[in-house]
Amino acid sequence: MKLGVDSGNYRVKICSEDGLMDFHSAIGEGRELKLQQVHGEDDMWFEYESEYGFAGSLALYESEFGGSILGDNKAHRDTLLRVLIGINRYCQRYQIEETVFDIVIGQPISSHTIEAKEKLKKMIKGQHTISVNGIEKTFSINKCEVAAEGVSSYWSGNRPEGLIRILDIGSGTVNFSTVLNGKFIDKDSGTLPFGVNTNKSNNLNALCRGIVTHTSKKWNSSDKVFIVGGIAETILPLLKEYFPQAEILYPIFNQQYVSPIYANAIAFHMIAVNIYE
Repeated sequence: MKLGVDSGNYRVKICSEDGLMDFHSAIGEGRELKLQQVHGEDDMWFEYESEYGFAGSLALYESEFGGSILGDNKAHRDTLLRVLIGINRYCQRYQIEETVFDIVIGQPISSHTIEAKEKLKKMIKGQHTISVNGIEKTFSINKCEVAAEGVSSYWSGNRPEGLIRILDIGSGTVNFSTVLNGKFIDKDSGTLPFGVNTNKSNNLNALCRGIVTHTSKKWNSSDKVFIVGGIAETILPLLKEYFPQAEILYPIFNQQYVSPIYANAIAFHMIAVNIYE
């Protein structure tokens, strides 16, 4: 079974032909709780190898050291846990009995290196047994490839011709990328080391200015800029002050436009369908 997994620092998004799913990315240590209560729809506890932990909204409320590891490199254990928890939960959601998966995951542009990609693939591939909310599943990740975040979202929508700029605004980073007639342009692309959840003042105007301060070194105000990510619809009016032609890239799933939060996951799934037999 082919999956596209966008293991974001704020929310994990998964796509396959069965449907879309997302959940909060937080991971934390687990313990026995005195009272059982619902903290959110993403309450999860998991067991993997010798680790017992909380995830999602439960980790945010009850783990003393819970949260998400931010930054421009996802070659770490939290990414593995996000992927495994995601596959288990996705199978629960869509009642999938499949036990072999070929997946495509993402890595920020600036750390999309051979070394980082190989580390991710080595960590993720293989057989895993993980229990989520008491439901255990054993499965194998047979194939795993690592796509570049942000620029990959170009393949999730209508794929316009000409010079296209893409802003993938995440919780911990902003991927800015350039596509010219369907080709990735490396010299005008990269990753900014800040995002929606690294701004202490929670000031989106300041975040926009920070993005433009960097991208305007190579980009023109008249460029066509597409925005993806969960914050896209909120931040669009602010970015249009700097890039008047900015618009949201709405990905297409099952012949319908869906939320821009799924742009990378849908693109990753499309890549998986095309590269795996």
